[in-house]
Amino acid sequence: MTETLRSDLEDVYGRYEELRSGVDELQRSIATMQVSAESADGAVRATVDADGRLVDLMLHPTACREWDVNTLARVIVETVQNASAGKYEQIQHLVTHHQSAESGA
Repeated sequence: MTETLRSDLEDVYGRYEELRSGVDELQRSIATMQVSAESADGAVRATVDADGRLVDLMLHPTACREWDVNTLARVIVETVQNASAGKYEQIQHLVTHHQSAESGA
């Protein structure tokens, strides 16, 4: 094997390792992601995980006292949906950042 070929193979393998490491980091970031959203008045805060599952819900005491159950339920659902939408935006940002880092490497 010539030195040039050996050097080329080492370069290719090194680039492969960098890409694999970047993909592993991206997967870890997405897997551990949590995204929160708050209702317009701040009375409801919802946090979802990378799968869109609700992992935390905080209700301000005034929301429970001042709103009827239908209003409270609607605001909770909207806030969870906003958190889930934010999750997709954050994933898109992570992937875009990852692609930019790859092309800059």
